[in-house]
Amino acid sequence: MTDQIDSKRPPSVVRSVETGKVLKVDIEDEHLYAMGYEQHMKRGFTLWSMIAFCLTGLGLLPSLGGTMWYSLGYLGLLPMTWGWLVASIFILSMVFSLAELSSSMPTAGGLYYWTYHCAPPKLKRIACWITAWCMVLSCSLGGASFFMTQADMIQALVVMFHPDFAPTDWQTYLIYFACVIACAFVMVLPSHVLGQISNVFAWLGTLTFFVILIALPIYCRNNNQHTTAKEIFTSSYNQTGWSNSGLVFLLTFLVPCWCISGYDSTAHLSEETENAATVVPKAMWISCVSTAILGYVFNVVLAYASTDIDAIFESPLGQPLGAILQLSMGNGGFTKLLWICTVLSNFGVVFVNNTAGTRIYFAYARDGALPFSKWLSHVNTVTKTPINATIALSLVFALIGLISLGSSAALQAFFSGSSLAGATAYLMPVLMRCVYENNPTYVPGPFTLGKWSKPVRMVAVVWTVFTLPLLAFPHSAHVTARTFNWSPVFYCGVLALVVPWYLFRAHKWFEGPGAKDRSSD
Repeated sequence: MTDQIDSKRPPSVVRSVETGKVLKVDIEDEHLYAMGYEQHMKRGFTLWSMIAFCLTGLGLLPSLGGTMWYSLGYLGLLPMTWGWLVASIFILSMVFSLAELSSSMPTAGGLYYWTYHCAPPKLKRIACWITAWCMVLSCSLGGASFFMTQADMIQALVVMFHPDFAPTDWQTYLIYFACVIACAFVMVLPSHVLGQISNVFAWLGTLTFFVILIALPIYCRNNNQHTTAKEIFTSSYNQTGWSNSGLVFLLTFLVPCWCISGYDSTAHLSEETENAATVVPKAMWISCVSTAILGYVFNVVLAYASTDIDAIFESPLGQPLGAILQLSMGNGGFTKLLWICTVLSNFGVVFVNNTAGTRIYFAYARDGALPFSKWLSHVNTVTKTPINATIALSLVFALIGLISLGSSAALQAFFSGSSLAGATAYLMPVLMRCVYENNPTYVPGPFTLGKWSKPVRMVAVVWTVFTLPLLAFPHSAHVTARTFNWSPVFYCGVLALVVPWYLFRAHKWFEGPGAKDRSSD
């Protein structure tokens, strides 16, 4: 049989000359095979569903609402405008740097795969090993923090309807556990269904966001309870106890760092995305730029409504965004409806980021670097998704949540440690690309920054190194065992286990990404 490429169709489609039958030859699967992997999952994400997926994961509305403690609660209105603007510009340098790498090497391994192939030969395996374990740590602990935020938001919703409700630790954990179970049932679905679900959450979050954006200043104006333009851009209220307001202003950069993060989720679904080398980076930067711009506008609106900062943080709701809505718009049905929509949209943030987490477990297990690797890397033949990895990650979430019953300080150290691990995982592939600039094996993908690639990457590296001590800094000047930021101790402790493990044992069998999957050929 003789075949020829149909010039009017994508190059992955060929037509038989004899029968006229269209035969699909998936060049993306061949590309994946060249990177060392067999294609096991079905490609169901398109550009728009991937953008929706990424936007849902970023979840500007609930993400900003859940992190306002570190902007409005640290230094008042000033960081909500200037702080967000300055930090967002630098954060986007990392976004574009990782988007470029995702175009060159579209695989579920993402960050640790890129680190391996960008690093100098002598550093490949150890750099890859550290990055991978930072990813595992980040998705496990960060995912648990998403569920705890979801539980807190649900409790705030209950308090809106029943002001006398005072949840116990066990009640909080049961809500947390129920969210873990619900999310697990969503994460095992086929990729095209996940794309459709993320579309729903994206639309819900977007509509709710714009309704609040329009309604909140109207209510504030009608009630004559709002700040002035001068106050929005110049007013500061240091509530941390640190005498140096400049230092506190830097600490407020944590809010945009947390809100514009998790966008690597698109990379981890590359093997479930059509035309991944083009779609994944495009979805990544479009979503993040949109979040940066809309986040700035939303911060200005929230600052406009924040006339009494003390009342916001003393609210029994325990959620700054919910408190602002309640104080500005009352506790009527409209406010409750908006908060219900916010809580639901946050579930989208949870399921998107944790779906990416299951792919991280799957990818690393596929390379034989996790316990029970064969079981974890199994792809269900019906759904074409890594169900076993989903079960394992959900079990990890359930166990981490139990820490809340013993010590909230310990749980916070775990969650903060995930931020340090995530920042390190972002840093490593870009740093290795800068260190080994003349890498002869690196081949740019369809999305490339061209002559701007090197300076943008260097800015991204400097920025991320700058943010690491901010993530580890104590949140209050009055440091006690309870208020101390234990995340550096926890994070360094994990590295003290992971690095020697590689040096004394793992270096004998860990061959890097791609080796295990291809060894079965």
